[in-house]
Amino acid sequence: MRFRTLGVPMLAAALLVLPALSSAGQKAKKELLPNGTVKSVTASALVVTAKDKDVTFAVDSKTRVVGKGIGTKSKAAAGKPTIVDLVKAGDRVTVTYQTMGSTMQASRIEVSSAK
Repeated sequence: MRFRTLGVPMLAAALLVLPALSSAGQKAKKELLPNGTVKSVTASALVVTAKDKDVTFAVDSKTRVVGKGIGTKSKAAAGKPTIVDLVKAGDRVTVTYQTMGSTMQASRIEVSSAK
């Protein structure tokens, strides 16, 4: 009887704590902002308008840019283009990003139609 008295509360506590521990070690979930229009771009930020809202993404050297004509632009920039060389205001884009604290970090930008 003593096992049941201690076992049930211990089991209940373990069931409450385990999900919190497992989610703490997970990677940030990738999210998607489809069909936006680039409002502005700098070496460290991309502002996209989607559904009448401006959304700002942090970008860095790990941010991949893909789409038609990106290879040609890369060659024109001697193979080391920056995001400013590849993405322009008015371009239609889909952004894959991760929320890290209060920052949305773009990991992939797909240019679907260039201006």
